[in-house]
Amino acid sequence: MKSVRLIVLCPLLLLLAACGTVAPFAPLPSDARGKIASTDVVVPIRQHEIYVFVPPSTAGAAGGASLGLAGALVGALVDASVDSVRTGKAEKAVTPLRDSLVDYNFDAAFKDDLTASLTQLSWVHVDTVHVVRDFRESDLDGDLAASKDAAVLLMTTDYNLDNDGNVLTVTVGAALYPNTDALRAFAKKSSAKPSTAIGNSIYHDTLVFRRPLDGGTADRDANIAKWSADKGAMMRQALDDAAKRLAQKIASDLERNDADGPPNAGDGLPVAAP
Repeated sequence: MKSVRLIVLCPLLLLLAACGTVAPFAPLPSDARGKIASTDVVVPIRQHEIYVFVPPSTAGAAGGASLGLAGALVGALVDASVDSVRTGKAEKAVTPLRDSLVDYNFDAAFKDDLTASLTQLSWVHVDTVHVVRDFRESDLDGDLAASKDAAVLLMTTDYNLDNDGNVLTVTVGAALYPNTDALRAFAKKSSAKPSTAIGNSIYHDTLVFRRPLDGGTADRDANIAKWSADKGAMMRQALDDAAKRLAQKIASDLERNDADGPPNAGDGLPVAAP
């Protein structure tokens, strides 16, 4: 039996995919599909629950910069202190929503939807999807080296509310790495370090699902109260929708032909409530 472990990695992959030296989307070469005898997807998930994304403060550092290096350092310390307070308030504000979702498992929902979508692609040779908890970025190269499969599919997943508690955003970064010489021939930067650098992948993309709260406002506490109502019914539905749509989009991404070009922004993924 061929094992497929699914890895949800840290958001670092998303940053690498967006950097200027690597295109944000790279289709899987059509000729590579016939050389994938099996796929190993190693998926550690660090995130256990939803959080509010608090944009970092830069006012202190920007203001202190006019006073020279010392001023900039003081300003940065001020920003760090402000961020700590703001993050603490956000953690407190999101607690009711976390409590309403205590028996909800996004990881399981996403795993099931990924399994259903990827097994429809017979050439991927998916067997099982295994979610792993607690990981370090330094483990990823070892996971790739230890895999006995022809290809390794790495994915990053993050889900959060914006600072107002108004918009749910679920982001997935996906990258397929070659693990045989036949597949490595399709990698454009096979010497890049670490081994799991995005330039070594033969397919990668970043997919984003956004769902605004129906009737949301700029009042974070009021918005979170709405998300939390009826045991978090609206949030559960939004996360279920995100899992299904993102899983389907990853499968369609992998089927995309070289000549098709990059997918349209948000293609198949709602940016507003239906």
